[in-house]
Amino acid sequence: MMIKTVFIDVDNTLIDFNACALASMKEAFTYFGLPFSREVFSTFLKINNGLWEKIEKGTLTKKEHARIRWNLILEALHIDFDGPRLEEKFVDGLNYHSFPIEGAQDLVAYLSKKYRLCVTSNASLAQQINRLKIAGLYDYMANIYVSENVRFQKPAREFFEYCLNDLKIKNKEEVIVIGDSLRADIQGANRVSLDSIWYNPKGMACTISPQPKYIVQDLKEIKKIL
Repeated sequence: MMIKTVFIDVDNTLIDFNACALASMKEAFTYFGLPFSREVFSTFLKINNGLWEKIEKGTLTKKEHARIRWNLILEALHIDFDGPRLEEKFVDGLNYHSFPIEGAQDLVAYLSKKYRLCVTSNASLAQQINRLKIAGLYDYMANIYVSENVRFQKPAREFFEYCLNDLKIKNKEEVIVIGDSLRADIQGANRVSLDSIWYNPKGMACTISPQPKYIVQDLKEIKKIL
């Protein structure tokens, strides 16, 4: 294997987005005096995941997502409150909550010594930089590529082509993509003929073709591959 560059996702690959979202959500609900329950978080996950599917398919913009997300969630929960106002407080909290996934720091420390390690993410640049710093992961990264700067969302071919061109990479066999999302990370890699490692901690069935070159359930398994 002639790998020289590793593209790695952040949310639910290196940092536990669900834990960050839960902490930020609780803070926002407390701040506005809103009732919080387990149903709030489960409803958030269901609606937010559905909206992100649309974003990744190109049928919803991130601006629209921010405008409608909490309105939809609050409506489903029968809570009367201003969704965009809650969205602003919730997103602000996400900047300051960062819970690394077990083994994340050990992995990036290992990878950064052997390869050029680059973040590839659909989240905002400021948010990811701050969260990576809090988690102690930022200094290991050679480059950070996010959709707001690249101007395309994973899994768009153009997102990964931008990264490859920016790094002046000619040989795609020198690159591998690591991520938890079959759609954003693995299909994105497929679209530009890059090998990939699917981080699949829940052992879900792989529903795409071609399949990722490797599938792991624990981040430490990646050290055996790379």
